[in-house]
Amino acid sequence: MKKIKYLFISRVSSHYRYYRKLTKFLGDEAHLQKLKFFAFPRPSFFSQVNDLDLDDLVNVHVERKKVRHPILNTNPILLGAITRYYRFIEKCRASYYFSYFSSHDIDTVIVWNGMKQPNKTPYEVAKACGIKTQLFENGLLPNTTVLDPKGVNALNSMPRDANFYLNWDSGSTEKSELSSNLVKRAPHKNRKSDDAQVTLPERFIFVPFQVPNDTQIVCHSPWIKSMEAFYEELEKAVSFMDSDVKFVVKEHPSWPRSFVDLHHKNPQIIFANNNETSSLIQESEAVLTINSTVGIEALLLNKKVITLGNTFLNIQGLVKHCQSPKELADAITELKIWNFDPILRVQFLDYLANEYLIKQSWNNLSNEQEHFREVKARLETPYQVD
Repeated sequence: MKKIKYLFISRVSSHYRYYRKLTKFLGDEAHLQKLKFFAFPRPSFFSQVNDLDLDDLVNVHVERKKVRHPILNTNPILLGAITRYYRFIEKCRASYYFSYFSSHDIDTVIVWNGMKQPNKTPYEVAKACGIKTQLFENGLLPNTTVLDPKGVNALNSMPRDANFYLNWDSGSTEKSELSSNLVKRAPHKNRKSDDAQVTLPERFIFVPFQVPNDTQIVCHSPWIKSMEAFYEELEKAVSFMDSDVKFVVKEHPSWPRSFVDLHHKNPQIIFANNNETSSLIQESEAVLTINSTVGIEALLLNKKVITLGNTFLNIQGLVKHCQSPKELADAITELKIWNFDPILRVQFLDYLANEYLIKQSWNNLSNEQEHFREVKARLETPYQVD
């Protein structure tokens, strides 16, 4: 049996095309497999499948479908049928991957994200088989890529202790120059163009909306489950702000539907969908986010950050994390009083850029060979905290 050191699993997409170049660079020790969307059941492996949490394999997928198709929230019969369908599909897929992994000598399985389908099932089966795993994800800073053996976003391997960063020694007498050139996201193809840029108030808190069915909201936002719910919390918080301070909201360009019903609901909450994100951050007094990477971009631009969801940024002294409306009200009321630790901010961002992230964005490589060499080194020696 030929050993596969690195097995990349992906549907045919931009990720697949990236993996194809990467596996060519890695040579014979790497193999790229097209992801199985449907598979004939392997009954002999059902006992192993039953040891998995099938609800875990299905629930995130169903929750994301409910956001995309609201009718599922009001039609329990349809919702039940779809849930049963996905349970059957994932049980069959899991049995296939148990069969495949047991018949091949595989050292490491690599997929994208690992939190959502269709990648979640092979990822979870690989872990159940005792196979090492690595997860790719979009970079957390401009022109970077994530490759983590533990998880991505709120589940990543970055330390959560402020003292770790304060005591970290980069081994260099000069701090790295971190780019604050933010990556502009292309609008969804079905998203209608908004009006021209709005004139911003003199004082405001910037609030970036997120993609409602993204795992960042479905999995990592315990008390705010939708952008409508987020807006409701903003309306409650308005009463705790100075009278001349407003919230300025920008919808995520990747979400096809606009929240037009909210645009003029409250004069203290302004929508600026056509304004540049970088300008909104720079001109704001603070950034209020659930767990968007805009929070990192705000730190790059020396802004105060308030988070409401689970994120690896939730480190005391780096951001103000609020787990309830009461804590959000307190953070708004005390906005002029609290601030981030400037040394912690620099150390955290420097560590993120130089120790955790891989240089160059996977989908915009300026030097493929250099990037692939760094990926190969990370595959051979997975990231871990000493």
